[in-house]
Amino acid sequence: MNDKNRHSDALNDFEKDLFGKGKISWAKSEADVWNELQDKMDEKPAKMVSFRHNWVQWSAAAVVLLIFGLGAVISSWQKTIECRPGEHLVAVLPDGSSVDLNAASKLVYNPLKWKWERKLKFEGEGFFNVEKGSTFTVESNNGTTKVLGTSFNIYAREENYRVTCLTGKVQVTSPNNEKVVLLPQNHVELEEGKLVVTKMFEPEKAISWKQNYFYFTGRPLKEVIDEIERQYAVTIKLDPQLNNRNFGSNFSKQHSVEDVLDFVCKPMNLKFEKQANNVYIVTDES
Repeated sequence: MNDKNRHSDALNDFEKDLFGKGKISWAKSEADVWNELQDKMDEKPAKMVSFRHNWVQWSAAAVVLLIFGLGAVISSWQKTIECRPGEHLVAVLPDGSSVDLNAASKLVYNPLKWKWERKLKFEGEGFFNVEKGSTFTVESNNGTTKVLGTSFNIYAREENYRVTCLTGKVQVTSPNNEKVVLLPQNHVELEEGKLVVTKMFEPEKAISWKQNYFYFTGRPLKEVIDEIERQYAVTIKLDPQLNNRNFGSNFSKQHSVEDVLDFVCKPMNLKFEKQANNVYIVTDES
């Protein structure tokens, strides 16, 4: 045997000693590993998604959102009718009731809720002719008027609040929750926070503005000047010292604004001057 063969035989004997005498021991057999893997796969089957179930949930959610959305729209929807200075107009409400609006007056109501809630907010002066039906409520800053079917006039400007009943029956409530009921030819006015009722009032004077005729009995001059401004769409600067001077007379809009100012000023020893286009100033003549 040559050296090469002896070297080969020695290597073979070494491999036999290394790999033949010992045995690699696996914790699990190949079959066991495969079976365990198969069991785990069987334990968690693929989750089936029910598209039909989700579609029903989504549809229900969409319906709820739609209902709430429509409810919000119905509750918040408002219609505003405004009469500008120098104008008169008639507003017709959804039930056929009507409101004659004096110059610089405004009303706001919800047309979508009107069928089951006849309620509006009002500022200015207006003559209301209400159709019979559910309670009709007019809200103003200084008072609330409720009726079922009647006609009445409301004056609600700044701190002033006056209601005159022409037909039917009217309930007026002050900000202090004081209540009075008016019958035809009754008139109520808010004075220093209290409602003062006048019976056998001449209602035609309260609504004479509809014919462009204006009555003032012991009213502050500022109130008269403010009315002239509204009717003629002009600006009149009144000396503040003259605001509370009383005026008692009447005038017609068929005359020019300067004729009316002259008519108002002369008996009170006042004078007016034109400062610019549609701008006047009223001062004491002395």
